[in-house]
Amino acid sequence: MNNLLASEAELTLSPLTPWLEAEVVKITQGDKHFVLKVWNKSSKPDMLRQYRLLEALHLQGVPVSEPIAYGRTEAGDGVLLTRYHGTAVTKVSPSIFKKITAVLADIHRLPPEGLEGIELFKYDFIGYFFPGIDAFPTMKEELNRLVASADMKMDRIIHGDFNLGNILEENGQYTVIDWTNGQLGDPRYDLAWACLLLRIYLSESKSLTFLYKYQDEIPVATEELEIFEALACLRWLLLDRIAGVPKHADTMKMVRKIVRDNKFLYESVLL
Repeated sequence: MNNLLASEAELTLSPLTPWLEAEVVKITQGDKHFVLKVWNKSSKPDMLRQYRLLEALHLQGVPVSEPIAYGRTEAGDGVLLTRYHGTAVTKVSPSIFKKITAVLADIHRLPPEGLEGIELFKYDFIGYFFPGIDAFPTMKEELNRLVASADMKMDRIIHGDFNLGNILEENGQYTVIDWTNGQLGDPRYDLAWACLLLRIYLSESKSLTFLYKYQDEIPVATEELEIFEALACLRWLLLDRIAGVPKHADTMKMVRKIVRDNKFLYESVLL
């Protein structure tokens, strides 16, 4: 970072697509490219913890954003500088899903104790992933019922928001970014969240292809995942109510179908 700041080479700043919780800028210095993320909105993550998590995962060979530096702006906003690893995945195919699910499976297989110099947190599942749920009693009742029945195993490394927007591609290599939600959790929830977003925003067939490719890496009973799909769907519905989520013309039609098809969900959660 000091070398970057002290260099006399001109720096070019290019704004990237803003995230819900941060502004993102690409920094170019000659043939070197970096990404600066500034959490200048409501989210205030622990930057040191995220930096160390990326550093530990990178040392283990996990394809994550290579961390360069972290700190705070004069306004107190957290910042993180990483190397640039390409652009978000927009085209998918079975072969691409095979590569992406192999990365996700490798993350889930990695022993948490193998992360040198960092201890992963284990959060309360409802408190962490469902902030603001108290304002929606019907949904909270459903959530408590599902969590009580899910037999969650919070003992593996999860990303917490694995989706195509958090996967970058450059020269056929895939990198997982945005580890704000990285923690000890249940890999089945990580998988269910990824499959749910694919089903909502792409198609049911692509979601199933993603699932089958993951199951080639780590066998998971499809029936086992249904309750985690229900949990993921409740989270999506809650985020839509408290913050708003991206929607297309047929998005809610698909969400209603997911709710109807899932034996663990009642249509009352849509109200």
